[in-house]
Amino acid sequence: MFGISGAGYDTSTGIFSPEGRIFAAEYAKKAVEQGATSLGILAKDGVILLAEKRVMPLQEPDSVEKISKIDEHIGVATSGFMADARQLIQEARIKAQSYWLTYEEPISGEALAEHICNEKVTRLSLDMRQGGRPYGVAMLIGSVDFDGIPRLFMTDPVGYHWGYLAAVIGRGSNAAGEFLEKNYKKTLKIPEAIKLALEALRQVTDTDLNKENVEIAQVPIKTGKFYRLSYSEIESYLATQEKSQE
Repeated sequence: MFGISGAGYDTSTGIFSPEGRIFAAEYAKKAVEQGATSLGILAKDGVILLAEKRVMPLQEPDSVEKISKIDEHIGVATSGFMADARQLIQEARIKAQSYWLTYEEPISGEALAEHICNEKVTRLSLDMRQGGRPYGVAMLIGSVDFDGIPRLFMTDPVGYHWGYLAAVIGRGSNAAGEFLEKNYKKTLKIPEAIKLALEALRQVTDTDLNKENVEIAQVPIKTGKFYRLSYSEIESYLATQEKSQE
């Protein structure tokens, strides 16, 4: 009655196939796999986020945002459906503010990751006939928490989260992930982590990297503040990397 393609079992997130699969959740993961690549790297002196931007002809580059500030000390990079990402980013900002009002301290990266995953699980549990479907977005969360320790978390579309030293989401996750496994060191500082992330992105992108299709942000331990790199700073890193490859 039902084919291998998932027909009959993909009309609801509450139906398991005979193999124990939830096809709607797998479709959400597929949406992330087709999204632009985003990376996060934990450095000795902070955490960095880097994202590839797909800018269409005649599109204003500044209007495409893959890395977002959530609170003074925390930022996120996303991959997947940007409409879903915007909704979760807004939810994350509201949670950060309510957490401060409740506990009088900034939200930690892990607490935010747990909240985002709870939102994803709630959406996943809704029947699709009631207007529910999984969020088709994965998120990297980088923060320097109140204890002065940098942290990096990744959330997937079905509500899991893990802590990472370095993580990749999007279409280049496999190849870039293998590159990071071979080259990552815990002794890296922020400038070195940015260079490593750019090298990893070069392994998987089919376009030349420039200031308009790369976005970089960092949260240094020294300031504990989210900071988005300017075009001139991104150009400087790209130029340095190109010289080192000559």
